[in-house]
Amino acid sequence: MRKRESSSDVPPLASGSEPPGEQVRQDFMGTLAEEERRIVLRILDVNANRCAEGLRAIEELARFDARHEGMFKRVKDVRHAVREGLRGIAGQSLDHRDSDSDIGRSWTTRTEMYRGSLTDLASANFHRAEEALRVLEEYSKLIDGDAAGLFKALRFELYTMEREFIGPGGGRAAIPPPPFLYAILDRSCVTREGVARAAGELAGGGVGMIQYRAKACGPDEQRTDLVTVIARAAEQNVPVIVNDHPELAVETGAQGVHLGMSDAEPAVARGILGRGSVIGLTIHTMEELEKAPLAEVDYIAVGPVFRSPTKPGRGPVGPRFIAAVREAVDIPVVAIGGIDPSNIDLVLDQGAHGIACVSALLTGDIGKNCFTLNGIIGRRRKDNNIKD
Repeated sequence: MRKRESSSDVPPLASGSEPPGEQVRQDFMGTLAEEERRIVLRILDVNANRCAEGLRAIEELARFDARHEGMFKRVKDVRHAVREGLRGIAGQSLDHRDSDSDIGRSWTTRTEMYRGSLTDLASANFHRAEEALRVLEEYSKLIDGDAAGLFKALRFELYTMEREFIGPGGGRAAIPPPPFLYAILDRSCVTREGVARAAGELAGGGVGMIQYRAKACGPDEQRTDLVTVIARAAEQNVPVIVNDHPELAVETGAQGVHLGMSDAEPAVARGILGRGSVIGLTIHTMEELEKAPLAEVDYIAVGPVFRSPTKPGRGPVGPRFIAAVREAVDIPVVAIGGIDPSNIDLVLDQGAHGIACVSALLTGDIGKNCFTLNGIIGRRRKDNNIKD
């Protein structure tokens, strides 16, 4: 197994490191208007408090639950590092703090007031701290790049601690039983305004998984899309997989990532996502399959099976390639590329576990497309006496 590579732009967590320098802080602050400076400092203060409060909740659980006693000092160290990082930027002054006028103090979601278990409590507070660190990282860039780097390093440290604390399989998104319909929500086929509707119709139409793919969109737009897609999919308990970007999957709470042979190595993605997430890998030839690190992936995708409008530069591998890959691996095989109601039976005949569709689902009426394709899959399941 290849070890996870560390990003060169993430600074190590060194104890006793000096906070950002006063001169650097003043230089950055000099570019902000007074009102902007007050807003930035207030955002940093609120999120440092939010992060520290979430960490303190985890710290108490680690303190009194013998299963997690080794985590106590590590969580405490991160909490102190967050406080020191904020002091390095804002100093000791609390002039920017204004809790009385914070509209967030009176706004609460229904799920925020309920925790079903200690694991739920720990997971919610890890996510709270991680989200706050992301905000600290972004807004610190307006003041001090070193501070932003510190908060980024702390965020990745928390990702690791969360996996260790909650354990493998916590919140694991299981791959649906075969055969299942795998929807590719490709932004080249869906407008920004249509993302929410498409995700809702796919999830409501009975797809087994949704993969979000947006090759031409920037990270901020993808992040915004994914928050919407994951929320809509969660209403039907449908897992969401992110194409290409494991870090984005972690940040948004997606259930996994799908990679190509030229993307991040599955071992690196596994190091970021943990054992509780789904990792898929696309291959086009048997030579690529021989090189694939099967121990690190949960399913193999093969294609394009037929000519595909979303992959115009790549020739089809043909349906029989599905059976050849199935014979060679002991993990699920997903077929993708040019599959529609006219040829889906040819794919099912070769034993594909998952049927991934783009145009056949997203062109026209998504609900009707789901009904048609799932109807064919359902008949095959019934003929083969397959139960969920």
